[in-house]
Amino acid sequence: MEKRILSVCLTACMLLTLMPSAFAADAEQPLPIAGMEQTEETSADARTEPGDEPQEPVPTEEGKGTQEEPFTTVAAYNEAVKGDALDGKDVYLTISRTEFKEGQFALTNVQTRPNPPRLHLTLTDCTFTGNTAGDKTNSSFMYLPNCQSLVIKGCTFNAGEDGLKYGINWNLCGIQGSTVEIRGCTFTGSYKKNAIKLNQRNGEDDAAEDVKPSGDGEVKPATIASAVVADCTFSEGAKIQLGSQGKGENNAAAPSTGAFPVTISNVKAENGSEVAVELAYQAAKDADIPTITLASGDTFEKTEEGVLVAQVGETKYTSIDEALTAALSAEDHTLTLLQDVTKDISIAAGSTLTIEGNGKTLYGTVNCSVASGDDANQTNTNLTLNNLTVDGDTNRDGTADKSILITSQNQSATVVSGLNLTMTNCTVQNSKAGVSGGQGLYLTNVKNLTIDDCTFTNCGGINYAIDLNLVAVQDAVISITNTRFEGNCGASGPIKVAERGTGDGTEADDITGARASVKSLTISGCTFNNSNPILGGDIVLGVTTKTGEKDGNDTGSFPVTIADNKTTKEDKQLKIKLAYTDDSARDITTDIGSAVVGDGTTDPAQGFTITATAGEGGAITPSGKVAVAKGGSQTFTVTADSGYSISDVTVDDSTAADVVQNDNGTYTVQNVTKDCTVHATFSKNSSSGGSSSSSTRYTVSVEDTDNGSVKVSPTRASRGTTVTITVKPDEGYELDKLTVTGKDGDSIKLTDKGDGKYTFKMPASKVEVEAVFTVIETEPEQPESLPFTDVSSGEWYYDAVAYVYEKGLMDGTSAVTFDPGAVLTRAMTAQVLWNLAGSPAAPGGAGFTDVAADAWYAGAVNWAAAQGIVAGYDTGAFGPEDAVTREQLAAMLYRYAGTPEPTGGLDGFADKDAASGYAADALCWAVGEGLLTGKDGGRLDPAGTATRAEVAVILMRFCHGTHKTKLGYLERGGFICN
Repeated sequence: MEKRILSVCLTACMLLTLMPSAFAADAEQPLPIAGMEQTEETSADARTEPGDEPQEPVPTEEGKGTQEEPFTTVAAYNEAVKGDALDGKDVYLTISRTEFKEGQFALTNVQTRPNPPRLHLTLTDCTFTGNTAGDKTNSSFMYLPNCQSLVIKGCTFNAGEDGLKYGINWNLCGIQGSTVEIRGCTFTGSYKKNAIKLNQRNGEDDAAEDVKPSGDGEVKPATIASAVVADCTFSEGAKIQLGSQGKGENNAAAPSTGAFPVTISNVKAENGSEVAVELAYQAAKDADIPTITLASGDTFEKTEEGVLVAQVGETKYTSIDEALTAALSAEDHTLTLLQDVTKDISIAAGSTLTIEGNGKTLYGTVNCSVASGDDANQTNTNLTLNNLTVDGDTNRDGTADKSILITSQNQSATVVSGLNLTMTNCTVQNSKAGVSGGQGLYLTNVKNLTIDDCTFTNCGGINYAIDLNLVAVQDAVISITNTRFEGNCGASGPIKVAERGTGDGTEADDITGARASVKSLTISGCTFNNSNPILGGDIVLGVTTKTGEKDGNDTGSFPVTIADNKTTKEDKQLKIKLAYTDDSARDITTDIGSAVVGDGTTDPAQGFTITATAGEGGAITPSGKVAVAKGGSQTFTVTADSGYSISDVTVDDSTAADVVQNDNGTYTVQNVTKDCTVHATFSKNSSSGGSSSSSTRYTVSVEDTDNGSVKVSPTRASRGTTVTITVKPDEGYELDKLTVTGKDGDSIKLTDKGDGKYTFKMPASKVEVEAVFTVIETEPEQPESLPFTDVSSGEWYYDAVAYVYEKGLMDGTSAVTFDPGAVLTRAMTAQVLWNLAGSPAAPGGAGFTDVAADAWYAGAVNWAAAQGIVAGYDTGAFGPEDAVTREQLAAMLYRYAGTPEPTGGLDGFADKDAASGYAADALCWAVGEGLLTGKDGGRLDPAGTATRAEVAVILMRFCHGTHKTKLGYLERGGFICN
């Protein structure tokens, strides 16, 4: 009987060894080690071999577990390593196209064996779902403490509905020179800690006891020879962890746990997010772990010594300082960032450096030293920044701590070294705002500045995002194109350019260097989305005189081209502040896309753009949009491709501009008085080798003419070609005569096509076109007179009365009288301002005791009171029938305009002390704006009344004044003054 039972048991054991892997995976798993303390690192510490004594592996097929014939199931591997027969030996496990679920990839934990088996694990096109390692404490797909090599390709890892603590948990113990290769895998679901952890244990600074060998076994530090993670996709928020935190003495950092080479490349996360790489080996606790983020396509490289942060030539560096030193002495002077770095970079005068940002961020500043002295101009500094972000938030906590991000300055030297700075596709952001500083760029010695396709965000504070306060440097060339200004980019304005130095007329005591000069300033294609209220302008030219005088200076007197810029502001306008004029009336407000041009001898003014295009077969240079001054010109070079010839160069018919061919073959568009387009066309050359008179092109010239324009197309034509003449008389003129004359004086027949167009057939010779325009004789239009019998055309107030009557601001006291000498009442004044605002809806009653709800002025008074424009007396009354005084009128207009900063004063008036306290600022403002002038005897007469004629004049001045663009006026105004 006993023999029979023994035979049955042996048969059952043999059957179990031959069962499929899926059946074995569902079998009872090895039991936890009794008394072992679980930690986050011992992910499979609940797995160990059963039994107290070492056991020989169950016999399997010959050669299984070798490199040539590896194990192909988890069960076979676990069975083979449950004893110590394979300790210290290479064991191969290769699995492909297999799906693993809960607990089906629970490898036997051998991490505390003094000399564990060396597992070579290869997984290809497998699927893992949920806690396949079967560890309820530290859930994961797999726990790998003894991999000599790990190759995982094309596998899919799904954390399951409940998520996992870890994904692939590599906690290497007792193995030296191991390798890791994870390629083309996908990780989905949530991971509390990380999706991949790579960790080597038992280094000299690794004091943790959880992975020390059992018994008296020798502690052998594990080492990773190489680790590669490439072409993988992760769920949003998933991380890759290198090393372990807090494994040193007293839970200090243990750098040895991450001292191995790693390359992570071409990884990406869901929803366009970044993949985080945690340098846990540098930290004592979770909160202190440094993190590097990788955007799609980025590469992270690390050696045993540390993370590779920069490259110069073929050499990669873990130290940005070492890389910078190498780049400055390299042949091409180029430093390429491999990772984000925190560093304040200083460059000596005379240096040449290119920083290829590679999409990375420099948390810190860039400072270029300035040499001075007689030889300083021989030590110009060359700095190029490409695809780089410069960020003043060095702690990366959302609080900027750097005031000026890119700087080069010396305001006291007579001769300085120049800076040649080129920035392309860069972002400058987060400078620390304050009373001073806060700029993105502050440069005093820039010789050549080229900024293209860059972004300035939250840098400017109360100053400027780009502050070019030039001193001593000569003939500076500045070009800022296709650049965006976003967030808080300076309360004073995003861009300032000024020629400073001794004798600049500003009377400044903080600048003692020599006068600077600007050869040209170009700002085009930029977008101004500054969210900060602008005190200066979007673009500020020059600076104001520091003494407060209104004499102006010449700090902004240089050639300027500002064109094709845009903004997201509601009014779709840009403000160009001519600060050097000390006169706000000379500031320029321009529509988006418009041009402002100045040649340096006169103030910049509204200009126009020429859009240059070319058809197939050639090119025109410059192309695109070119800004020119009103009435100005621009020369273009037109070149034909091989096999083509220039057919014609024309300007669109909607403009008075014309194009002429110069002796050197270039073309000049001249007399530009509005935006226009110049277009070059080309024709293919004849394929025959010979030539004929029909291929010869002759000139069509136009005689100069007055009072209209004449254009021809084409300007050169071969015999038999139809030539079109377009004539456009000036306003008030008409075409009197149009002739086309050949070389012998013969008149050529014209065909009238209507709408000012005529055609003729080109003869085999050059021709001349001549037009004569004459005045259209019409009966002169009589101006419409006012209906008021008491306002004659010769009176000093006639134009003002006509203006306010036409605009609907004031009406007559009757159908035929205006009563110019009558005193204006307070109710009338409120009504006038209400009309000026566009008669908006009035709120409820203001509570005045003497304003009846049905009074004709009730709506106007209630509205004005709600807007803070008028106030009542202490008695609670408004006094609608009281005569308005001059100071009351000034106060009402001042409040209506938004209480701007007063620019005038009362010292010139003999009765200045008679002004009421509440009206002092208003009177100063009204005098400064020219709204109020003195009376006989140099009196202001603040308590005097204002007649209807006087109020009409004041209102016309108010509407025509510069204050009409003040914020307060715009907020209240629905009325448009013009």
